[in-house]
Amino acid sequence: MNIVDQFLRNNYILAICEDAICKKSFTLNLSHFKMTEVPDLVEKCEVLLKLFLNRNQLTRMPSFMIKFTSLQILTLDYNQLSEFPRELCQLISLKSLNISCNAIAKLPREICQLTQLETFWCNNTGLLELPEELGNCDRLETLGARGNLLQQLPASISRLRRLRWLTLENNRLTTIPDSLGELTNLVHFNVKSNRLTCLPNCLRHLKKLQYVFLNCNCISTYPTDDFPKSLEHIRMLNICDNPVCGLPSLHEKLKEQNNILYESNQQEDVTNNDLAEQENNPDEEDEEYQTDWENSVETSDLDSTDSSSPENNLEDISILIPELSRYITNFS
Repeated sequence: MNIVDQFLRNNYILAICEDAICKKSFTLNLSHFKMTEVPDLVEKCEVLLKLFLNRNQLTRMPSFMIKFTSLQILTLDYNQLSEFPRELCQLISLKSLNISCNAIAKLPREICQLTQLETFWCNNTGLLELPEELGNCDRLETLGARGNLLQQLPASISRLRRLRWLTLENNRLTTIPDSLGELTNLVHFNVKSNRLTCLPNCLRHLKKLQYVFLNCNCISTYPTDDFPKSLEHIRMLNICDNPVCGLPSLHEKLKEQNNILYESNQQEDVTNNDLAEQENNPDEEDEEYQTDWENSVETSDLDSTDSSSPENNLEDISILIPELSRYITNFS
């Protein structure tokens, strides 16, 4: 970036901050600006409820962040953080937090202070474990920790009784604890591409569960007693690309089961069946049956940026130069 572009970008950022201060805005969108630090002016945005800082180059958070005790939404994904900013643990009103795609290998124990948290994305950070203290965040409904190095789940995860969406795809999990069966509100459960060797026993107890992804694991056996009858409540169970799929006995058991995928070409059939059912039940409004519940969202597709926030489009920034001129302090 040349010096003129950098000057215009920096002063455009300051203009956005000043505008938010003057209007006492509840939302501040500073995403996609390649910022290396949060501007000091942000400290004066005292009534913020939503702060978007995703897709920058931030390496740390300013100490004044602890003042934003009313903040409810914070996005920090796609930055250059090397550790979880402990300042965030003071944001006691936080409901949604995204730290995905940073190099954060460990979450602090103080995360237990975020008791209002409902949505937490920590995908592709290199996390080695989820702390036991996460169980204190018992308002969580959505937890995404895909693309990490998790080998086991904390026992406290069973305390997240409101959890409805749990994505742990592409980790190193070898077992799923039976205590997960206590998450009775769970609708979507994705543990694709891990190292599981058997079907999780907890699935039979999760009666609201609709979509389960166990494909691309190391599952080589299945229960012989009540399988698959015990899993009939699940709308779609994907066990493709596991050693167990090669067993003739499994094929015999599943030949009348439309909800269990064990061959890749079955996905299209299930999708067509869902479309047909929706056509036959056009008034169906129960969100458990909406297609959004079926698909795990790629981290790159997550976009929680408020559409009402200022547009970060610099193509026509030249028209703002007269307004920006009052922020000029030094230009060389």
